[in-house]
Amino acid sequence: MTLEPARPSERSSRLARLLRSARFEVIPATGATEKVRGALPSGTTVTVTCSPQHGIDRSLDVAVDLSAAGFAVVPHLAARMVSGRDHLKRILERLESANIHEAFVVGGDATVPVGTFRDAGDLLDALASLPHSLDHIGVGGYPEGHPLVREAALLEALRRKQPHAHYIVTQLCFDSDALTRWISSIREAGITLPVVVGLPGCVERRKLAEVSLQVGVGASLRYLAHHRRQLVALARSRTYDPTALAGAIATHFDEPDLRLRGAHLFTFNQVEATQSWLRGALLL
Repeated sequence: MTLEPARPSERSSRLARLLRSARFEVIPATGATEKVRGALPSGTTVTVTCSPQHGIDRSLDVAVDLSAAGFAVVPHLAARMVSGRDHLKRILERLESANIHEAFVVGGDATVPVGTFRDAGDLLDALASLPHSLDHIGVGGYPEGHPLVREAALLEALRRKQPHAHYIVTQLCFDSDALTRWISSIREAGITLPVVVGLPGCVERRKLAEVSLQVGVGASLRYLAHHRRQLVALARSRTYDPTALAGAIATHFDEPDLRLRGAHLFTFNQVEATQSWLRGALLL
């Protein structure tokens, strides 16, 4: 039996459900807190990245400030930047004091771990052995692989993390077909965690291209090269418009095996522009 194409109202409904509770990722650079407070309504979920450039304490400072301002905050905990169990205990105590009950656990970009935690799995194992107030823990997924890690190792890492996690957030991916194929492949491998789709926000195209190459989404850039209309539109505009990509992903929102659970917007601190785009997209 041939399925009829979704009507415009159905497509709009799926897009709205994908984006309705979208999370905004910010980098804890100077002025990040002010940008969030000036652009987003209280109660919005904001995730705060963690990198060697800014340090884990800076990430926690921004997370605590945003929580005090009424946002639902999800700090990134980079395993390679946690020096050991005592350091982890202090982090957990600080999060509890700040009424932060969710975290996103990653390996981190530090070349050399500062302590005994080599990757997200190590940190999750330690978390499981400690008392804490985290109700939800997210982990990363890589639809197009990782520039430094083999695909088989990524899958094995997901298997290790699954018992301690509540959801997966995917890395940047501009190809909705590649994304859904990857989700189907991890389902076949026994990974059942819900997937929050990582989407670029309305950000400067130069910045987006730089970061995309750094995190290994070259396959997506090649995808754009084979779809000239999208590539031309991207080249002519100062900012990337995620509407078409979000709409393509939203067509799969009701597929039960995929278990899609909303969107995670990589803003690169272009919060106001991304929020403006989101408001418009929800009206489509």
